[in-house]
Parts: sequence; C-alpha cells; structure tokens
Amino acid sequence: MLSFAVLFACAALASAQFQCGPDDGFFRDPVQCDKYYDCYRGEQTEKLCPDGLVFDSSVGPRVEQCNYPFIVSCPEGATLQPPQPSGIECPRLNGYFEHEDAANCDQYYECTNGLAVLRTCATGLVFDEFTGTCQWEHTGIRTGCGVRVEVLEDGFSCPNSTQVHTNGHILDHARYIKPDDCRSFYICMEGKYPSVSGCPEGTVFNDLTLNCDDPANVPGCENYYAELGGGPAA
Repeated sequence: MLSFAVLFACAALASAQFQCGPDDGFFRDPVQCDKYYDCYRGEQTEKLCPDGLVFDSSVGPRVEQCNYPFIVSCPEGATLQPPQPSGIECPRLNGYFEHEDAANCDQYYECTNGLAVLRTCATGLVFDEFTGTCQWEHTGIRTGCGVRVEVLEDGFSCPNSTQVHTNGHILDHARYIKPDDCRSFYICMEGKYPSVSGCPEGTVFNDLTLNCDDPANVPGCENYYAELGGGPAA
C-alpha cells in the first residue's frame, strides 16, 4: 500500500508542477510528452494524446495537435503513458514500427488506432524507426538484415544452394521433390520463396532430371497412378 501511495503522490506532484498562466491555449506537460493541458480563463484541463503520439507544441499554443515522436522532440528523460499494444505489429496503437522479423529490414508497419498496414521500402532502402522513414541500406543504419527464410506449412524452406540442370545451366527457380507425393514438387522462386507445384496428369516429378517424366522412369513412382485407383499411366 505504501508503494501505491508514493506513486500516486508522485503523479499528483508531476501534475501539480504545471499551472496555467494568464494566456489561454494548449501546453505540454513538463514531464510526460503525450500529456498536455487545455488552459481556458485560468482553468486547467488535463488531456492525453492517443497512444503512440506526443503533443506537438511547435505549432503554437492556439493549436491542439498530437504528432509522431520522430517529428516532435521530447526532453531527455521524459515519460509516456503505458503502451496499449495491438498484436505483434503494433507495440503502440499509433506509429511506424519495424517488422517483427529482425532480418526483414525493408518492411514496416503503419499503425493507426491499432490497425496495422504493412509497408515496403523501395529497392535499396531499409526502414529506420528513429526517423520513421526509409533510408539507404548502405549507410548501415540497420544491422542483421538478410534473406528472410520463408517456410511452408509442411515445414519446407528453400535450401541455400545453387541447383544445376542436366543441361548444365543454373536454375533461376530451383525444384525439389516433395517426398509424400510423386506428382508434386517444390519450386523456389529466386532461390528464396517456396511454393508447391505439380506435374501434368499421367506424369510424375523426376528429381534427377528435374522435369516431369513417365512414372516408369522414376524409381518408386512406377505404380503411382495405379495406387490412386486410376489404373496404369498411359
């Protein structure tokens, strides 16, 4: 109970530190950046900005305006109201926030009242939460950026390796056998983004030639269509 009383007293003291002057207007709290006061004819009304925004006193006392923290500078050591997170995308209800995957530096979330919209920086840029803008990646403003590992529901992710076709050419979009189905195979677009594809009916995937082939030419898949009840492949 003592600690609560002390906290309550500190909060009351912080609020009491501000007193309206002779002029009407809106004035920021000297301790808490997202708190401000509406002063009218000597009477003082305490107000709070929406979570994630801070009071913008740069526009003058006649304007009641809250803005993003990267636009408005707050005094060192200033406080904010407790955050009201909305999912993993929005640590606060309003603002621009880094993607939860630390390796994903070019995407970020724009949160408005807890609703997140995924944004993507232009090629060569990464998101900088401090300024709320996209910056050139080569400046090193973000670290740990790299290829994002995308995983399908069955657990498959693209191996970090080069695949060479039987004709000697390197495949731009590598292909890998799907062990539980002779007809299906994985395609890795640009070597990074996996998806599942399938051979035309009557054929199966040959993981040696990396093409669709007659079941008779693929060991273990000779009776694939017969086992499905469709009879032997034509």
